[in-house]
Parts: sequence; C-alpha cells; structure tokens
Amino acid sequence: MRESLAQGCAIRHGPLGPRPKSGRRRGGRGEVGHNARLSGFDPRPYLKEIARGRHGARDLTRDQSRTLWEAVFAGAVADLALGALLVAWRIKGETQEELAGMMEALSPHLATIHLPMRRALPIVIPTYNGSRKLPNLVPLLALLVAREGVPVLLHGVAHEPNRVSTFEILERLGHPAAASIHEAERGIDRHDIAALPVSVLSPALATLLDARLATGVRNSGHTAAKLALPANLAANQAFRLIAVTHPDFQALMREHFASSPGHAFLMRGVEGEPVVRLHAPQPIEQLDPSGALVTRLLRDCEAPPLPARDAQATADWTRDVLEGKIEVPAAISQQAQLLADQAREAATAKPLLRLVC
Repeated sequence: MRESLAQGCAIRHGPLGPRPKSGRRRGGRGEVGHNARLSGFDPRPYLKEIARGRHGARDLTRDQSRTLWEAVFAGAVADLALGALLVAWRIKGETQEELAGMMEALSPHLATIHLPMRRALPIVIPTYNGSRKLPNLVPLLALLVAREGVPVLLHGVAHEPNRVSTFEILERLGHPAAASIHEAERGIDRHDIAALPVSVLSPALATLLDARLATGVRNSGHTAAKLALPANLAANQAFRLIAVTHPDFQALMREHFASSPGHAFLMRGVEGEPVVRLHAPQPIEQLDPSGALVTRLLRDCEAPPLPARDAQATADWTRDVLEGKIEVPAAISQQAQLLADQAREAATAKPLLRLVC
C-alpha cells in the first residue's frame, strides 16, 4: 500500500477561514424563548423562524439552536412538531452556528469508549448510507487500516432499507456489531476494529435518525452523526473520516472545523460512504487542530472487477482480498495507507513550543 501512495501528492492551504455569512439575520433572542425550559417546552416559536421556506427562513443563534436540540434529544418535543422542525431545517439548511449548538446539545447523550492512541490516533468512521448500486467497500478500507495497527471505530446503523450496510458485511467477516461499549472496546483490543451501532453510541441520536422512517427523508441528525465522537474523545484525539454528498455540505463541514478544529478527513462519498472511486480517486481534504487544510491527491488507477453488491458476495470478495487471493484495489490501498500514515504521525507529533521573551 505504501508504494501506491508514493505517487500521490498534496496541495497545502492556509488556515481555514469561515464562509461569508448568508446575510440572513435574526431578531432579538427573546423572540425565540432563548431561556426556555425543557419542562413544557414549546417549539412553535422556533418553527415560526425556520419554517418560512428556503428564502424566508431565519437562522437561529448558537444558543437558540442548543436550547431547541436539548429539548429534542430529551424527548420533550412532540412527534408532529419534531417532524415539522426536521423537514423545515432540511429545506432551510443548517448554518455553522446552528450546527455548533446542535453538537453541544448532543454531547451529553454520547457514550464514553476508551480507545488506544499510543501508536496511532484512532480513525472514527461514520457509516450511515450503505450501498445501493455498487459493492460497499467501507469494510475493506476499515480492515486494511486496522491491519496497519491503527484502531478503527465504525458507528452507524446495522441495517439500511434497500441498501447493503457496512455492518452486514462486517458481521459476515467475523466482526459483528457490538452490543455494548464493553464489546466494542474488546473488539478494538483484539482486532483493532469495532462496529458500534448508533443505538449504543447514542440512543437519543438513534431515535432522531429513526424519524426518517416517518418523514421519508434524512434530517439534521444525519449531519450530527457524521461529526459525532465518543464523549471522552477530544477533536484532536481521533481522526473522523467524513463523506459529503454535495458542495454546500462540504462547505458547511469546512466552516464547522474552522470554528471547532480537530483531525478529520473530508471527501465526496461514493453513494454517501467515505471510500474513494476505484478508477479516479476523488481528492481527500485533511484538516488538523491548527485549522490548516491539506488536499490529498491520489493517483488514478485501473478499476478491478468487483463482486455483486449483496452482503454475502461482497464479504466473500473482501475476505479473498484480505487473504491475498485477489489484489487490493489500488485506490483503496492508497486511501488506507494515507489514513494509517497520518494516524501514526499524529500520535507521535509533539506540540510546538512557544518562546516566551
């Protein structure tokens, strides 16, 4: 894998700056009950702000967003109002401030999981899409990185309607979804890899994601899921591998990491999952706790024959690749080596010393 990455290159940028503001402005905070208590929480003032259509909706402040999402995660918003809020926010789109407030509200609802980080920082892979047309290669990528001695924690949904989930394939490869935090920690200790259902990582977030079954569309919870880390991990203690689906979402992620710096890889996903295309790997943006961004360019490759997209066929093919019976696709090899190299380098990097005169 190391040889295939050697022909790639990197484009370095300066520190990330925030995107220009949209020009939409809120009124005074009192209009939306900034200090509303969860007891008897009334979401209607919030709906009046964000449910005015794409061009008429007004953005919430960070504090207002946190108050609203605290109520949502606490189960204090009725189903009908919650559905209206989620659809309204999907139409309007989240701002960086609203997303920051949401992540602050989610933080107390995330489980703690202890991950080793002496040799390499862990790689956290949110996998919530699955595959619909192509084989799901996230399990292969994760297992290749784990084989390099880098701890890999995947979190997501065990089953995705009409799609092949990452967890289904991993189960067939001998890595079933962990039923508890203890099982996930044991998987990391033994195999450097664990698959953690979102229902174990955060039951409150899992409940929010389940609203998709009623509304038929994804919601802001899926954005939060891609940023979620176990409660005890700081943003500079793990790499998040985040797939984006469109330019606006990628811009929002850049803005988020500009205001909340940490280790991350951002990339256009393949069917929403964070793996590279096999014939022409897409650029991977690497962000670090200083706020700097480096664009990693992988070399073009020839796409090999792939298995059928069902879970069993993909698992069998993945096993053959890992056992050396089939060559590792060059693009996946490059991506896995990039992740492993950067995780090891970050674990051994020493902070810069400040000279005091």
